[in-house]
Amino acid sequence: MKTRTKWIGVLTVVMGVQLVAVRGLAEGDLTELAQELIKLRGEVESLHDQFETDKRQHTDRMRSLAQRRLELESEVQRKELEIKKLQQSVARSRKEKERASTQATALSPVVRSTIHRLTQHVETSLPFKREDRLTELAEIGKKLEKGDLSAPRAMNQLWTYVEDELRLARENGAFSQVIELDGREQLADVVRLGMVMLFFSTNDGRVGFAEKQGDAWVYTQVDGEDGKRIQGLFDAFEKQVRTGYFEVPYAISGGVR
Repeated sequence: MKTRTKWIGVLTVVMGVQLVAVRGLAEGDLTELAQELIKLRGEVESLHDQFETDKRQHTDRMRSLAQRRLELESEVQRKELEIKKLQQSVARSRKEKERASTQATALSPVVRSTIHRLTQHVETSLPFKREDRLTELAEIGKKLEKGDLSAPRAMNQLWTYVEDELRLARENGAFSQVIELDGREQLADVVRLGMVMLFFSTNDGRVGFAEKQGDAWVYTQVDGEDGKRIQGLFDAFEKQVRTGYFEVPYAISGGVR
């Protein structure tokens, strides 16, 4: 009986020691577990905050992309409209070009004929700046044949040319040009009265006028009173006198009369 009681006492002591040990161990584990939970909670909160931040950024990015998409769609529509307008403009230009080409083809013979008739006019008219006037006509013809000038534009230039010819017929003036006198070309001063009479004065003091003999124009020198009258005409033009009474030889085709 005493032995049994002894073992029961020992067992009670051992169990008490074990309970104390388990209790100490449990308290230590709970502390560590609590710390782990606190750490995990912090990480969860950090992850949650990061998630919310990423979510907001994603939302903002999607909103920005949606806005950009609308802008791009609007830009595409504008570009499509511009392209459509350009296509319409090209189509109109093509039709106008075809119509202009047809008109130019029909007008080209008229332009060539006009150039030919004007060339004949210059070759037979008063020999004032003849080479310059013929060169201008020839240039229009060359550009027309090379395709550098359309027939309508060439006709416009010819119209301007005719206006210049009419202006020459209305105006008087003093100029310098090359004339052929006694078979030799030389630079001389000339006075043009419209496109009717042309008088000349050379550096060596000779004066005269241009007259038509047959189909050609020649420069005829005059002396005496007629020479003095011509010299007086040059003196008046040199003094910028353009109006008044001037007595000059009748230097129209047929000579001095």
